[in-house]
Amino acid sequence: MSAIRRTARRADIIDAAYRCMAQHGYERSTTAQICKVAGVSSGTFFHYFPTKAAVLGAVLEDGLQRTREVFERIRDTAARDAVAALDQWREHVLDEASDENLAGFIAVLGAVPDNAEVAAALRAEAQLTREVLTELVAAGQEQGTIRTDRTPDRIGTWLGILARGVLEHAAEEGPVVRDTLGPEMTDMLIRLLRP
Repeated sequence: MSAIRRTARRADIIDAAYRCMAQHGYERSTTAQICKVAGVSSGTFFHYFPTKAAVLGAVLEDGLQRTREVFERIRDTAARDAVAALDQWREHVLDEASDENLAGFIAVLGAVPDNAEVAAALRAEAQLTREVLTELVAAGQEQGTIRTDRTPDRIGTWLGILARGVLEHAAEEGPVVRDTLGPEMTDMLIRLLRP
């Protein structure tokens, strides 16, 4: 089997695990369900992941890697145009909030609080988000497009609070409707960041 096929098969299992766990919860999701959704045998599943906990860790690591990739593009854009980078970040938040599986997966994370791998992945994503938002704000302040009466860290903290609020809203109310929430989020960002 080619490396590309192995990578694709592993990704299929991770995606299936995410969807199964979001829909059925961690405890009620079985490796058999995950295999069925992924279209693989149990032997194939266990070749990639020794346990259900291991595939949960892979789901989180995969999400963190996608966030890193998005944030690298945001960092590149911020160096030239912080406002455009903020638009990319807003779109990233709205993409996450539009995920129909978000609420279920957040519940999964709450059901495994003693898992060190889960806790570490969540801390890593929170730290990365804080770093990138602080850098983005600092770039905008240097470019004269973001207010300077607060430090980049403080404004970045408020951006993070706004994003968590959007995600919490989506978890409680269901996936966001981009046509409604997107313009409102843009308005809030303008009010928060305007020089």
